[in-house]
Amino acid sequence: MAVTVDHVGIPARDPEAAGTFLAWVLGEGAVVPDGPPDEEPGDMFSLVLDGWSLAFVRVEDPAPLHLAFRVAPAAFAAAVARLADRGIAFGNDPEDPANGRTDDPLGGPGRVYFRDPDGHLHELVSTPD
Repeated sequence: MAVTVDHVGIPARDPEAAGTFLAWVLGEGAVVPDGPPDEEPGDMFSLVLDGWSLAFVRVEDPAPLHLAFRVAPAAFAAAVARLADRGIAFGNDPEDPANGRTDDPLGGPGRVYFRDPDGHLHELVSTPD
């Protein structure tokens, strides 16, 4: 049996807003209420992607995480354009995620890092054509 990812839990101050932000950057995915029936409504939202999801769970002070996503070249370019249009800092170096560069220092076609409102460091890696 192959191992696949079902979901990854992400701490967030506002789970719905966190999921919506990342869906907007990625240009895909549906944000839906989630969680056990005894949980307070609004405490968990999932960003449903291609066969797996990110489960955003409400916490007061989320510890920053690093999440990396491989995306097609067109999705990479569109995500960078969305970040730039909103004035959200991005860059190709995790130590300087605001340097504005999109070239990949590891030799790939493109790489950017950016922070979400909860301080999580997201990374987009462009796949080859």
